[in-house]
Amino acid sequence: MAEKVTLFVYDLSQGMARNMSLGFIGRQIDAIYHTSVVVFGREFYYGQGIMSAIPGTTMHGQPVERVDMGETEIPQEVFMEFMDNMRETYTADAYHLLDNNCNNFSNDVCQFLVGRTIPSHITSLPADFLNTPFGQAMRPMIESMFGPSRHPSPQPPQPSIAPGAFNSAGSPVPLTGTGSSAASIPYMTDLGQLRSTIQNNTATVVYFTSATCPPCRVIMPIFDELVLAKGQKIKGVKVDVGLSGTPILFHSLDNLDAVFAKLKSFLPAENGLSEAETKQLDKIHAWLKKRADAKTNKTAEPTLGELGATWKPLIGKIQGLLPYENLFPLLDIIRMLILHNRVAEVYAKDGNLTLVNMFKAVVDQGNEGSKPVALMTLRIACNTFSSPLLGTYILSSTARESTKQLLVTTLLSPVDQQRQTAASLAFDIGVKIAESRSKATDTVTPSLSGGPLEDLEEDWNVECLSAIAAAIEKENSEEIIHRLVASVANFIFKEESYAGAVLMNILGLPETLDAKIQSKIVKAPNVTGLCRELQEMIKTAVEEQARSQS
Repeated sequence: MAEKVTLFVYDLSQGMARNMSLGFIGRQIDAIYHTSVVVFGREFYYGQGIMSAIPGTTMHGQPVERVDMGETEIPQEVFMEFMDNMRETYTADAYHLLDNNCNNFSNDVCQFLVGRTIPSHITSLPADFLNTPFGQAMRPMIESMFGPSRHPSPQPPQPSIAPGAFNSAGSPVPLTGTGSSAASIPYMTDLGQLRSTIQNNTATVVYFTSATCPPCRVIMPIFDELVLAKGQKIKGVKVDVGLSGTPILFHSLDNLDAVFAKLKSFLPAENGLSEAETKQLDKIHAWLKKRADAKTNKTAEPTLGELGATWKPLIGKIQGLLPYENLFPLLDIIRMLILHNRVAEVYAKDGNLTLVNMFKAVVDQGNEGSKPVALMTLRIACNTFSSPLLGTYILSSTARESTKQLLVTTLLSPVDQQRQTAASLAFDIGVKIAESRSKATDTVTPSLSGGPLEDLEEDWNVECLSAIAAAIEKENSEEIIHRLVASVANFIFKEESYAGAVLMNILGLPETLDAKIQSKIVKAPNVTGLCRELQEMIKTAVEEQARSQS
């Protein structure tokens, strides 16, 4: 049975931050946030270690806001095992005002339960504070109390970037002017960094562009020259708003001990794993822990060879030993494994069609099957797009039908968390399609290029788009609608036949989006703007098709 998850938001300043922050530190800060997570009838929060209480009875009083984070299908006993594992990270001694605080804890818990992060204005508060002159002055005192912070110190103005260089995001910097002294305006890829830049400069001009927009490329050198001519008077930045975007992935490597313990509890005592197979399972566990440590400490990741020679056959055997409803911890392990490029390559070249069969199993069970298993399978499908090769594979002629059926089956699930993850899968598929239409085939290493895709049949696109349009019509969650609208935009991006856009017009998607906006289901400016952009894309495509046929 689904369990509601609620984020309780408190203001530790009791309104003082809102009233005094602008004059005191030079920036408006609405609250000093403390958060907790309410689920299974208890309020969980981090202070002197992980603590829990009857909701609303903590020392913090009553929350100023209650945020509905959705519903979870995670069983209570699995969640409590997760809590036990988290106690090793969120100890009383490990508390850090900037890096390891109550809001980090709430964020981790919500990601585990519902796959969502808490509002970004809460998690970005430490960085926002440190980017003020007062925050910079206070940083040494804070670090003397809690230890060094992982938040970078504000950097002094940098010299102009030389032509042919790459910016901090790894993107090539376009050339302007002539000769070796030419410079350009850097790109920004992080929303928090962009917000901080705007707030910390007297005048900032942002150029929203797209790598696939020819007029943008013509205008860009002129923009660079105009801004650079102003010297230090104006700060210029560029933001690529191309539709393709970045796939939504489920990166978490937390809770490993609980996942492996749950898997072992499901294995049969007799005729289960041999001693050698148990050692191999422990090696997989240790390998994932090493990956998690490497991610935290920014050290070298373990190699595929360190995973052990029989990891793949062992996973196949365990899958055969367990009943369908007990597969979810094994699927969670696979979700984590395929984030490694070499593991992803193994699954992309898998003659046993492991992923295809996983997708088919969820489709065969339908909405009556195990909800945790369906959810973990969807997360696996999303994570295939962490690898260009594996992302191409699940849209290849071998796997695309099962991928489509998984998407169509889960988009209309009665479970919020499943629909949200299915919407993420729709978005990831759209990103892959849009990227494929925008790049040429890698003729040097085509087996590893991940694109362009083999031609997807028009009927395949149409069936996916029909299911997405139906899901948008019935959906009342703005976040899910946001992902679905973005997926449609990517599906019809650079579409030569206009078939998808014309279908969306016939199905009345523009009118559906109007209704969502008018009813206030969609109200955030960025989501409303994307809806309007999609409506314009559909209108333009329909007009282009009509002209081509006349």
